[in-house]
Amino acid sequence: MNQNLCILILMFLLLTEASFALDFYYQHCSVPVSCGRLDISYPFYIQGKQESFCGYPGFQLSCHGDGEDAYPLLQLSGNNYTIHNIDYQNKSLLVSNSLLSGYLSSTACNDNISSLHNLTFPNDQYKLASNQADFFLLYNCNSSVVESFPKYKVGCFDQPTNKTRSNTSVLALPRDEYPKFGTVEADKCGGEVVVAYAGRGVRMGGGINTRGFEKRV
Repeated sequence: MNQNLCILILMFLLLTEASFALDFYYQHCSVPVSCGRLDISYPFYIQGKQESFCGYPGFQLSCHGDGEDAYPLLQLSGNNYTIHNIDYQNKSLLVSNSLLSGYLSSTACNDNISSLHNLTFPNDQYKLASNQADFFLLYNCNSSVVESFPKYKVGCFDQPTNKTRSNTSVLALPRDEYPKFGTVEADKCGGEVVVAYAGRGVRMGGGINTRGFEKRV
């Protein structure tokens, strides 16, 4: 389940008047620019590779890496989201929170996820696709709390004998389970953030399964 927690589906929204216009500027931006294995085209544009008029305001991306290993990043709520797929026809993105993904794949227990933020969408340009779940991610939890709720542990976690890393323990609770957790236990954690994910329709491991893509109608 761990890597599932990273994946979510976003719908990108454009007003009718913001559709692709065949004026001078957009004629010079009609050829998609690649970032890794993805072709980036309107309404998105890649900062540093394309002029801003090649995209729509608020849809700027950055491209990290080289060649086929490169990947586009979208910044939302102060966090970077790796884009795994773009469905232009259905106006949807398959993304993962880069910071959370790095933590869940780490075995060093030294990644700090306290800079995670609740996901918010500026200017109504994005929204979550329907039928997705969310959960409460509690971090910097007391080791006794983590040991009391072992099924909610995610990512790397401390060995009982390693007291120097007691603040790296993280719990992920589904929304319907959070009230059962109780405020007393929650107070024993350093912070919490609400994270959305695509649920069972999407999984990671040996590649991205895009069965969870929502069809926009």
